[in-house]
Amino acid sequence: MNFFTKLKNFFKRQKKKIFIGVLVCFFALFTLTVVTYFSVKDKVLTYTASKPIIIYDKDQEIVDSLSIQKGENVSLDEIPVYLQKAFISVEDKRFYSHHGVDVIRLGGAVITNLAKGRIAQGGSTISQQLAKNAFLSNERTFSRKFKELIITFEIERIYSKDEILEKYMDEIYFGSGTYGVGEAAKDIFGKHITELNIAESAMLAGIPNRPTFYNPRKNLENSIKRTHLVLKLMKDQGYISEAQYEEALEHKFVIEDKAKKQDFTSRNVTVIINGGRKKRESSKAPDFVDIVEDQLVDLVDSSILAKGGFKVYTTLDHEMQKVAKSTFQNYSKFKNNKKMQGAMVTLDAKTGEVRSIIGGYNYKSGDFNRGIKANRQIGSTFKPFIYYTAIEKDYTMNQLIDASNHKYGNWNPQNYGNEQFEKITMIEGLEKSINTVAIKLLDEVGIDNVISNFNKTGVDVPLEKDLTIALGSASATPLQLATSYLPFSNGGYTYIPSFITKIEDIDGNILYERGEVKGIEAFDTIDISLTTFMLEQVVTHGTGQHSKLKFKGKYNVDQGGKTGTTNNYRSAWYAGFTPDYVTVVYIGYDDNSSMPYGSSGGQVALPLWKTFYQTMIDNKIYTPSKFEFLEDNIKSGELVYRNIDIRTGEIKKAPPEFRRTILLKKDQVPKSFTKKIWDGFKGWFN
Repeated sequence: MNFFTKLKNFFKRQKKKIFIGVLVCFFALFTLTVVTYFSVKDKVLTYTASKPIIIYDKDQEIVDSLSIQKGENVSLDEIPVYLQKAFISVEDKRFYSHHGVDVIRLGGAVITNLAKGRIAQGGSTISQQLAKNAFLSNERTFSRKFKELIITFEIERIYSKDEILEKYMDEIYFGSGTYGVGEAAKDIFGKHITELNIAESAMLAGIPNRPTFYNPRKNLENSIKRTHLVLKLMKDQGYISEAQYEEALEHKFVIEDKAKKQDFTSRNVTVIINGGRKKRESSKAPDFVDIVEDQLVDLVDSSILAKGGFKVYTTLDHEMQKVAKSTFQNYSKFKNNKKMQGAMVTLDAKTGEVRSIIGGYNYKSGDFNRGIKANRQIGSTFKPFIYYTAIEKDYTMNQLIDASNHKYGNWNPQNYGNEQFEKITMIEGLEKSINTVAIKLLDEVGIDNVISNFNKTGVDVPLEKDLTIALGSASATPLQLATSYLPFSNGGYTYIPSFITKIEDIDGNILYERGEVKGIEAFDTIDISLTTFMLEQVVTHGTGQHSKLKFKGKYNVDQGGKTGTTNNYRSAWYAGFTPDYVTVVYIGYDDNSSMPYGSSGGQVALPLWKTFYQTMIDNKIYTPSKFEFLEDNIKSGELVYRNIDIRTGEIKKAPPEFRRTILLKKDQVPKSFTKKIWDGFKGWFN
């Protein structure tokens, strides 16, 4: 008996059960269709506006709400034909011929996704996207997809194609809280929708696919590539001629702060509004919330963003942020020099969570956020990584280093103020931030070793393999520099900085959760303890002396730090830390030109850091703790205190003005004369 005969007999025996099963499935599907239809049909006719997104701080107190930035809906008559065709060409080229679902496109997407083993291509039509964005949640269930299908067919039944396109273009998300083509034209180009040309239309149509990646303000090159793709699709589908296509390809786009005067009036150039239209003037923490808003685009589906109404829990310490903002706004350096700008970033030492961030003086939502975007040379704040590497290779704090001027090829580096030194102890070299010592150490311990240690922090910045990195020729943002200093404050652990901990929808369903914070033990606890001790001495005896903090009336706060100043006073830094927080202050001009003579890290960045921390302590917002990892290594005997003569580095009694206490690894402590005699005596019996 062959297979088909067996199959035929099976159906004969089971035909009643099969009939009943099919009937049950039919009625179940019919019932689901009816229930779904009546549950959604009113939504299609009575669409309600999106609800605000609520932002919470780490203590679950409301910090802000992100209202959808939508101007008045624009009619299809106001939307340029080229803009309409641009969206159709890139999103749904058979829009006017299908009835809600493009079977050809859907089939192609399925084949592509199966071939690549991932969701590489979508098959949704404009009607389906409207159904999802305007009327549905983001739950990944059969029920939701079924509702989407029903709503799509209902939309197609109730509305004309032009009405669907109009509603879609008024709903589509462009990032940074901006919805609808009318609002996007104003926000990105500063133009009314009716004024857009072909190139601008193509750029707008290309953004919604990936609003952050194709945002022209943040990724102009990506946005232009996407624009050219849309233009080609428009040409291939017959919406523009070859001549129009070539002319649009030649159209230039420039960011506002890089635009020349003639660019604003040229018909061949479009100026991208640098910060977008100002939003949330009353925001309590615009510097922080702007970053959260940008991250939401990558963490939450566009349909969720379109509906709003969800909750975002963040790492922000709102009380700390208020002190940071007040400190920044009242800083005399900014008030006396209107060109001077800066940033201040604070991370939790034990989690890497961003507790506060100031993006600039008088920062308002949509401005250039220097805390995460000002990429500047970091000066001497890089030096601790050289000293850590030296300690790792068993250099000691009292070791004498040749600090005399030395020429390296054509490079003749000098110390601040052209100060001259001969031999100096390693600890004093860091305390005084002596360039010649840092360069000498870097040359001795190896550039590759120092770069390798810096890379362990998880901060990815370009580092040239030459001796100039000793003076901080590398560039980083304040957030990156703060991240690199975390191991000095916590005993050797690195963390990825974070802003958002959890996102919940309106029903309490978790849309995103960061999960447990786990640091990586990237540095040896003994070596990092010694480096931290040296950075404490920078505050006690060196360039960081004026950052000393008082707690209960005494200078008894455990703290370390390092100043940084770049050539010609272009940038001034102070990277300071306690056992609880790392805070980096950056001061400079936005055009990276030179500040007034004497604008060093110690003069302009450090005072701001101190005022911030002292205010928090005085207002009982922050209670300092101790460097427990350092104390533990001393109590265990792994590290040993010794007094030295700072002039010679010798372990001996010295006059008070030259006496300095250092730490040594236990096996680096020299034996006393008595101990040497005793060990020699014992040797006779071996």
